[in-house]
Amino acid sequence: MFGAVIGDIIGSSYITQGPQENIEIDETRLLKEKSRYSEISVMTLAVAEALMRAMPVCPAEGGKICSSGDFQNSLIVLMRKFGRKFEKYFHYGRKFRAWLHQRRPFPYESESNGAALRISPVAWAFDNIFDVERFAELAARVTTNTAETVKFSRTLAGMIFLARMKKDKDEIKNYFEKRAEINFSAEIEKIRQDFVFSTKCRETIPAAFAAFLESENFDEAMKKSILLGGQTTATASMAGALAQAYSGVSVLTEVETYEILHKQLKFTVEKFEQWKK
Repeated sequence: MFGAVIGDIIGSSYITQGPQENIEIDETRLLKEKSRYSEISVMTLAVAEALMRAMPVCPAEGGKICSSGDFQNSLIVLMRKFGRKFEKYFHYGRKFRAWLHQRRPFPYESESNGAALRISPVAWAFDNIFDVERFAELAARVTTNTAETVKFSRTLAGMIFLARMKKDKDEIKNYFEKRAEINFSAEIEKIRQDFVFSTKCRETIPAAFAAFLESENFDEAMKKSILLGGQTTATASMAGALAQAYSGVSVLTEVETYEILHKQLKFTVEKFEQWKK
């Protein structure tokens, strides 16, 4: 989960640099002084907080117990609470901003990757892929009723879970193709040539997966996702969620990220890291 936050922050330093050929990466320091978290981190941590509230540890009953209704209700409350608190810092999409302030929030039609970008905590909350997929869909459906967005959000959560379980990358790739119903090419140069600024799941999730698939570690996944250009906070966040689950991240990068986060977000990260154990 923390990998999604780190990727979001790393990507923030490059999102305004324009086309791919204009991006220059500092090989010695991915996190920079101007690096900042975005609404991606805020909503990711709202999901983490909702999982913890809906799934208190109950040792007498064998661990964490959760109902789908408890989770969705908690998630709606917390996404709106977190979203409003940090609203002045970010440029939310028109539909999502309206959802934050509606008296009775209802899901809306959207092909954007917003639901997928916040999904990573679900992959750490359960010990089987069936619950991961089910609760990922629940998390997506609080804001979107578009079948494709729900499908890609559910699929990304499953991929992060498989990465967390240290499954072979070919197995993760096969899962992605089957669940997303997509023919995926892992040729990152081809993806890079065709990639444009997009917020659609069908375009951004394959790009982020390619960056992860062709990388040996977290830092390399960050560099490859950034070099794709486009919405670098999104691609780096999704690639970061996968790479951190698969190979981990350095203690130094974690410490530097903590220093950037708002104290409330930092507290949620610390709680979630303990809770998921």
